[in-house]
Formats: sequence, structure tokens, C-alpha cells
Amino acid sequence: MSQAADGQTPPVRRMGRPSTPRLSLHAIGHEALALLEEEGVLSLPRLAERLGVRQSAFYKHVAGRSDIVELARGALAERIPLPRLSGDLDTLVHQVFDVLRRTYQTVPALLPLLLVQPMTHPDALAVYDRIAAAFEAAGVPKHLVLPAVETLDSAAIGAALDALTIESMWTFTDGQAAAFPNLAGARDALSTRPVDRFGFLADTLAAGLKRTAVPGPVAPVPALAPEPADNQEKLP
Repeated sequence: MSQAADGQTPPVRRMGRPSTPRLSLHAIGHEALALLEEEGVLSLPRLAERLGVRQSAFYKHVAGRSDIVELARGALAERIPLPRLSGDLDTLVHQVFDVLRRTYQTVPALLPLLLVQPMTHPDALAVYDRIAAAFEAAGVPKHLVLPAVETLDSAAIGAALDALTIESMWTFTDGQAAAFPNLAGARDALSTRPVDRFGFLADTLAAGLKRTAVPGPVAPVPALAPEPADNQEKLP
């Protein structure tokens, strides 16, 4: 005879706690990045729906939207396939610019959100720490390392956004081509002699950084001719 038949209450079987939490910082960041990549927006109701939680559940893990953006930045940093970085500045600039541009290009909707808040995610900081170390090893003075990193990063973000429209940006009607002949002529010349725009930008960045950030031999300053004395006749 069962315990229930004896008039005794059967023991309550309790479900064990899940081995992993339903929501985590890692899950929020990766799903936010996927949402931006697939739908082009960071909607907290949509993010909650994709994660299968109430929107209020986020606030047990983050203080607000900016924290979620930073978690998405960390998830993006995990995607950056940073190679073995060269000690040659020209090669280094091309390596870093190319890998950042290609990574940023996968999630253009995230980029404007990153530009308005400081970088705090440790995975993202670790990537840029490696880049900073490589610039210093390539001969960039320490006080110019951050400006060099910022220049390259800004150019990579801009190039990633430009990639969306670069082939269709310079589209002119016949009337516009007549009104703006220099732009129209430059476009026509480019169509007959195609240029890798991003390669050109990387070359320009490398040349500029090498000229301005790496110390080289200082050219002698030409001596100034002595000023004539007041009692001497000044030549016209």
C-alpha cells in the first residue's frame, strides 16, 4: 500500500538547479552581437526574446544598455584573428588594418555604438594591448603608440562602413557629370585603372606613420645669414 493510501503525504521531489545559469555575461554579449549582425539593431526586447528571458533579467547582470554594447564588443574581439605581428612597421600596419577592417565589416551596426563609449571589456583590451606592444617593438615612441593605434583603428572602422557603399558612392547623372567634371573624370579614370582602395589606404597609413611616428635622422637646419649691422648698407 502506498504512503498516500496510508494517509501520509508523499515526499516532494525537487528539481535540481541547472548546471549552468540560464543567463550569463557571455551569453548576453554573444547574442547581442548576433542580433546586431542579423537584424542591424540592438533592441533589448528582441534580445530578451532571443535569449528566452524577461527583459528585467538583464539587470541582474548589467547596469544598462551600454554594458550590453561593451559585452558585444568583447564578443567581437573574440573573432579578431590577430596574426603573429611583424616587427616591420609597414607590414604591421597592413596586418592590423586588414584584420580590424574585415572583422568590423561583419557587424557594421555595432560600430556607431562603440564610438560613443570607452573600451572596458578585457578581451578587447587584450587585443589592443598586443597591437600597442607591436607598435612599440616596431620603433614607435611610447608617447605616440596610442595615437598610432587610434589612427589605425579609426581608419579600419571608417573603411568597414565605406565598404557598404564604396562601389556606388560616385554615381552621377549626365547633368551632374557636366557640373562636376573633376569628380566625374576621376571616377572614369578609376574605372579604367581599378585600384584596391583599402590597400591604398593601408599604404598611405603606413607611409604616414613611418614618417611621423618613427624617429629618423634629423636633417640639419640651414644656418641663417647674419643680420647686417645698423651702420652697414642693407642690400635691397
